[in-house]
Amino acid sequence: MNPHLQSFLEVFIAKRYRESRLHSAAKTSSAKKGNPLRGMDALYRELDERYCIPLPKGNQQQEIAFVRQALAKYKLATCYLLSAYESFNEQNMLVEEALEKIVGGSSTTIISFLLGVAYFEGHSVGDRYLCIKEVQ
Repeated sequence: MNPHLQSFLEVFIAKRYRESRLHSAAKTSSAKKGNPLRGMDALYRELDERYCIPLPKGNQQQEIAFVRQALAKYKLATCYLLSAYESFNEQNMLVEEALEKIVGGSSTTIISFLLGVAYFEGHSVGDRYLCIKEVQ
């Protein structure tokens, strides 16, 4: 399984759903059945609310600004994308480029930083979450 996906599922999925999601993603990955993000359109319902906060509603530029501001203290330059969009899936990208391309696109996508920070964009409009779990 992709380490970015595994990390996201282990850290940001509510405990009651975690094992099922990890098993499903591992099965999809090992069988090479394709993109494990396809079929995860409702993943936002399983996010751990302690660490994943919905973005305030606004236009695309306002939402990008919110994410940019929240990520500023981490001084992140690059990220890794996992996406139902094949052209973005499993790509390294500059954070600014990823935000411009992903936020508001309404395709299940995870922008991963592997250090307890991620952005999740669900399939439906408004399913956008900033996921941060500070490591002690």
